[in-house]
Amino acid sequence: MVKTIEQLNKEDVKKAIMRLHDLAEGAENCLLSLQTAFIYNTTTPLEGFSETAGNIRQAEAGLTRKLAEIAGDDPGIKRYVPVPGHLLIIGEKLEKLRELMEKKIKGNVLFSDKAVKETIFLLQRLGEILWTASSLMLARNTFLGMYIDESVLNLGKLADEYASQHEERLIEGLCLPVASSIYINMLDAIRSIAWNIKEIARHLVS
Repeated sequence: MVKTIEQLNKEDVKKAIMRLHDLAEGAENCLLSLQTAFIYNTTTPLEGFSETAGNIRQAEAGLTRKLAEIAGDDPGIKRYVPVPGHLLIIGEKLEKLRELMEKKIKGNVLFSDKAVKETIFLLQRLGEILWTASSLMLARNTFLGMYIDESVLNLGKLADEYASQHEERLIEGLCLPVASSIYINMLDAIRSIAWNIKEIARHLVS
């Protein structure tokens, strides 16, 4: 069943939900910038990144308070109240990814071909999942929620598998400790972002 924001009878609710959607789109753009910076090994795509991520941080408290005030006893609106908090954590983890990316690029830290392919794939999948979540904010669709849940589960399993394989490579001396630290911390941030996306979906469609 689909419930669009047009079916919500309060104009201020619609504006708040559109604001959530805009913030999610900003997070998507941050992910795309990270992916581009990683592929081309340059920090240029990260210019303006902190401003976009900062918008999420600055908007969180006000949006949470606004949604709580106007929700009343409407269970459909109450579902949105926790969403800004999860977007805040997503923004913080995106900032962490930016820091790690800049450390890698500016320090000329090399990843193995395998680690490069794995990182690009995970960032791409994360972007797709976040795009679906932003759509879910406008149309609470059960099937979109199921897709996000399954996709996050699969991404988490892949990240765990990549981490285990990387640990084996580290033990065998096939990668440098500094590269390993950056890579593992990137995996942790990606997992956290995915988990918070899943929680957004859970609140909206459960």
